Amino acid sequence: MLEGGHGDGGEAILAELGSLPAHVRADCIQVLDAAVRTAPRTWTRRRGVRLQWITLRDGGDAVVAQVDSGELSEHVDWDGPRSARSFAGALREKLGTHRCAALVYGNAVDSRTWGWVLPLLLGQLPRLDTAVMVDVAHRTGARSTFSFPVGYRRSPVRRLRFEEDVHAILRCAGNM
Repeated sequence: MLEGGHGDGGEAILAELGSLPAHVRADCIQVLDAAVRTAPRTWTRRRGVRLQWITLRDGGDAVVAQVDSGELSEHVDWDGPRSARSFAGALREKLGTHRCAALVYGNAVDSRTWGWVLPLLLGQLPRLDTAVMVDVAHRTGARSTFSFPVGYRRSPVRRLRFEEDVHAILRCAGNM
C-alpha cells in the first residue's frame, strides 16, 4: 500500500499514469479528474453510470459532454451487448479535434443493453456498476483504460461513491 493509503487499485492507476510521458500524464490527469467529478452526479440506479465524453481541447480546459446515442451508434453493434471494445472507434474519432479524449461508462454497461425489461423477463436483475470505467486516448497515441471501484452509500437516496479517495490518487499522480 502506498503512503497516502491507496489500495491496490490506486497503485495500479499510479503505475499506469507513471508510465506515461509528463505532458501526456498531465492531460490524462486533467481528463480523469473531470471524469471522477461528473460520474457520481450523473449516475442513476436504472441507467447506471451515464456514457459521457470528457475532452481536452488544444486550449486547455476539460469539457464534459454527455454522449448522445446517435454519436455512438456508428460504432456500436446495438444488437449485441455493449462493451468497451465497441467504443474504441468512437474514441479514436474524437482525437481528430481534441488533444485528449475519454469515454466514461459503468462496467455493467453490457447488462443494460436492453434496459431493465429483458433481464427481468429472463429472471435476472440488472447488475449495478461496481466500477466507473474511463477509456482515455491521447493524440500522441497513448491509450489506457482506468477502473475506479465504486460502492453505494446507504441512505434514504442511494448514492454512488468511490471506494478509494480518487482525488488524492490523482493529486499524487500529478506530483510524479
